[in-house]
Amino acid sequence: DKAKSAAEYFLAQFPKDVEALYFYAQVLVETDQLLKAREKANEILAIDASLPEAKAILGEVHYRRKEFSEALDLSREALKKNPKLQVPYRVIGEIYLRQGKIEQGIKVLKEAHSLAPTDVGTLKKLSAGYLKNKDYASAKIYLDMAMKLDDHVPGIHYNLAAVYANQGKGQKAMEHIDLALEYYQDLDTFFWVGKARDMRRLIVRKFKIKE
Repeated sequence: DKAKSAAEYFLAQFPKDVEALYFYAQVLVETDQLLKAREKANEILAIDASLPEAKAILGEVHYRRKEFSEALDLSREALKKNPKLQVPYRVIGEIYLRQGKIEQGIKVLKEAHSLAPTDVGTLKKLSAGYLKNKDYASAKIYLDMAMKLDDHVPGIHYNLAAVYANQGKGQKAMEHIDLALEYYQDLDTFFWVGKARDMRRLIVRKFKIKE
């Protein structure tokens, strides 16, 4: 909310600042305000139709709508113009993971991480890639980085629970799945609340934990 308010305040004074429009559009995507994000991308296009930031945002909008082919095309076009944009790498990496191209996904997400080392979302996705590869030690490296940046992200605790469960550390897995469940409930994300409850039951059963 603070980031959104700051961007709105800045844009009220400088409505054609491309960096501010790009940042604001990313905030809108993260909060699932996809139509508004598309509007900001169109504002960038109106300033200069060749700017890659607009395509980066539109690529992320299409990704959120599960339109992966369009998302890949737009993200790749953005990177041709500016290979230092972080968002397109993250989008491409996430799509590769969804398509089962795990090694490729990890490689691209590492590029995204190198461009934005403090982006917790990228760290979370990288850990998910390593979890899919059953490389729990590598997953934990990125999860530990994320925890130092923000220890209230439910997906980080969910992935840590998966790591510890697969490493035979039942009590640690329980600690993190309980935190994940608590934070998902705070966010009213019903799908992930259900997923966390399912994992919690599996951990209790696997490690014969008494409650």
